[in-house]
Amino acid sequence: MSYYASQLIDLLLVLFAAWMVPATIFIIYAYFAGLKNPVSESVFGRVIIISLFVITTSIWLPAILAAIVLSLIGHLWSRFTLKPRK
Repeated sequence: MSYYASQLIDLLLVLFAAWMVPATIFIIYAYFAGLKNPVSESVFGRVIIISLFVITTSIWLPAILAAIVLSLIGHLWSRFTLKPRK
């Protein structure tokens, strides 16, 4: 089970890194362009914020929920299949 957990963590880290690249580029752009309200003043800022919500809700949350559910199923399965000690 730890193999699947490590694969899930790797996937989440890759997704986080994939989102951080355009976010970092946007932060640097907003700083040098002198934008006071970077999200409302530029279209790229809105795209970055929307992509954060899309990635979070469509990929991260189901993956985390699936890991929690699989962990709970594994725990319950091992609890019911083990014979009680006398």
